[in-house]
Amino acid sequence: RGVAHGLATSGIVDVVHSPDIHDAGRLFTPPTKAYGRALVILRHPIERAVAEYERLRMFDKDVNRMTLEEFARSDHPENNILTRTLSRQTDSQPLGNIHLAKAKEILKRKFVVGLFSHMEDSLERFETFFGWNIGDQGRICRSNEVGRAMSHHYNRVDISAIINNDGGSVAITTLREKNAMDMALYEFATFLYDYQGHSLFGISAVV
Repeated sequence: RGVAHGLATSGIVDVVHSPDIHDAGRLFTPPTKAYGRALVILRHPIERAVAEYERLRMFDKDVNRMTLEEFARSDHPENNILTRTLSRQTDSQPLGNIHLAKAKEILKRKFVVGLFSHMEDSLERFETFFGWNIGDQGRICRSNEVGRAMSHHYNRVDISAIINNDGGSVAITTLREKNAMDMALYEFATFLYDYQGHSLFGISAVV
């Protein structure tokens, strides 16, 4: 409906949220005379998977009865969701290096990259890039909301502690194997985060 009603040029919205960059991109395809820039906050794939396990345990009885190792071996964890989304490969389709390369290219060309592990800094970068002046009260509100989100137990994931628990290292290894492409893509994203910090925001590289 957004495409049909010219949402991108309507002046109604400043930001569009979508889990599918390709679908959102349809808002800006010709003959629409509007341009957009994508932003994203990425989380380490294993932290994301463990956080999802902890979150699901709160309301999914089946998951609540599982150990992390059992969860990792089940069909619950995502399978290279970011690489699949960017390269437009469904869960049932094979995934290879060509799809990883495509995902990296799209991430590099289309996105201002933020990291979950650097949430406050990432949000500040977005504000700077888009020229959003939220003011002191806005910054206080932003900081409070970030703090509230981070305070949830499922967002306080300690991978090293999990590995030291019985079965933890097996679970982490299994999750890494299931998300090998996303692990490589996340490593590339951390490079982009540092590179954009220098090239877009004038942040000196740490030597």
